[in-house]
Amino acid sequence: MPKLPIPLSLSRMQLAEQLAASNLSTHPKRREKNSPGFTLIEVLMATAILGIGLMGVASLISQASVQDIRAGHVSCGSHLAEEFLENAARTQYSAQAFNALTDTKANTVINGVQFSITCTLADNTPVERCKEMTCTLSWNNSGSPASARYVYVLSPKF
Repeated sequence: MPKLPIPLSLSRMQLAEQLAASNLSTHPKRREKNSPGFTLIEVLMATAILGIGLMGVASLISQASVQDIRAGHVSCGSHLAEEFLENAARTQYSAQAFNALTDTKANTVINGVQFSITCTLADNTPVERCKEMTCTLSWNNSGSPASARYVYVLSPKF
């Protein structure tokens, strides 16, 4: 608090009046109504809006993570089905191997996920001497079953 020059000739009453007139006080001044800055309500509302927005972003990140895992399962399953169909396609060059093709079923575990593939053959489809192989791949996608279907036509090359 700044010191006021106190003339020796003033009484206590005159000193109090001079102090009040100089507008000095030990209490800080209150803000004027139109002063710049934010009120507590404005800060709380901004915080609430920001919180709602951040919860939405967190939800999107969670869903993206689930879809990323699903895409990984589909990719592994597609690779498995591709290997299976390529092995069947090799039989097209040998009459004995081609005629010996039958329906097949296989199970395998990739990265802790159980994949099951079932392939059925249809003779003389879509044209005579050809075989249509339909493979159904299924797996458990984080608690819900998922599947994909692949169709391949094998024609004799001999």
